Amino acid sequence: MYRPQLQMRVFFCLTVLVALAASGCEGVFTRSHDINVDVDPPSDAELAAAQDDSAQSINIADEVEHMMMIREQYHEALASLEGAYLKTGDTVKANWARRQRESVKRVEVYPYLSETTQEYHVDVSPEESIPEADAMFAEAATLYEEVKLIPAAGALEATKNKARDALILFKTILVQYPKSDKVDDCSFYCGAIYKEYLRDDDPDNELAVRYYRWAFTLNPDIPHPARFHCAVVLDYRRHERDKALELYHQVLEESNDSNARWSATRIEQLTDEEFSHERPRDRVPYGATPPRTYSDRQAPAVAADRMDDDPDPTRPDLEPPEQR
Repeated sequence: MYRPQLQMRVFFCLTVLVALAASGCEGVFTRSHDINVDVDPPSDAELAAAQDDSAQSINIADEVEHMMMIREQYHEALASLEGAYLKTGDTVKANWARRQRESVKRVEVYPYLSETTQEYHVDVSPEESIPEADAMFAEAATLYEEVKLIPAAGALEATKNKARDALILFKTILVQYPKSDKVDDCSFYCGAIYKEYLRDDDPDNELAVRYYRWAFTLNPDIPHPARFHCAVVLDYRRHERDKALELYHQVLEESNDSNARWSATRIEQLTDEEFSHERPRDRVPYGATPPRTYSDRQAPAVAADRMDDDPDPTRPDLEPPEQR
């Protein structure tokens, strides 16, 4: 005789739970992710309007040097604070200052005044084995290999920190041991770390491209697939297909492995005059009708210049064996 009351209580509890879930989860699937979006390039009109007397009087080099000086002073102040707390016996706050100083060291410093990398110098050249550099490289390579073994490492903060530790060591070799025969390897691994694990630090993939280019510039016969990786980034992430094609052709000339076969296929896809909607073309003026392509004839609702749905060979399940 208690069954109707029990059913009513169960129905009431379920109703309350559904209401709480709905109110608590409101916006979960509709709100945008809290991701920092890089600034888009200004239009020609905005750029012309910005070129007033105040803009022309700005000295970018002075601004960058001032920023670097303040950063160095902040780093030195934290080291001084750490020492002061150690002298007073307050190890807790000394450790705070040390961790804060280490976090400052991890902050990315971008090459504002250069078209190459932050560590670029004409004296950098892979010439000789230097024991100190070799030991540092071994330590960095071990960290890098440990990160590679972790699935979705680029999404985990702990592994991203380990990748940054490896990155710092690779960059240190480039600065402190410019004649080490590992500098080309270091540049390649810097590019790989930005490409695979530190996407937040390099959302436009500019640093990955720069380090890959520097790697095969330092050593045209580099044993790592620097040209292929660089081409993939330019192709699938930056959609700079003309530059990617140039590198794909270089891959064909210098290797005969799965990367070369992938490059050959991609070259064919990007250069098919009749059917490929991905073929690099001149930008269509605003308001003009783009030329019809094979994809238009097969699926008119799909824009001819849509490229965001391309499969990305940087995904582990799509990469050639050498890239996994």
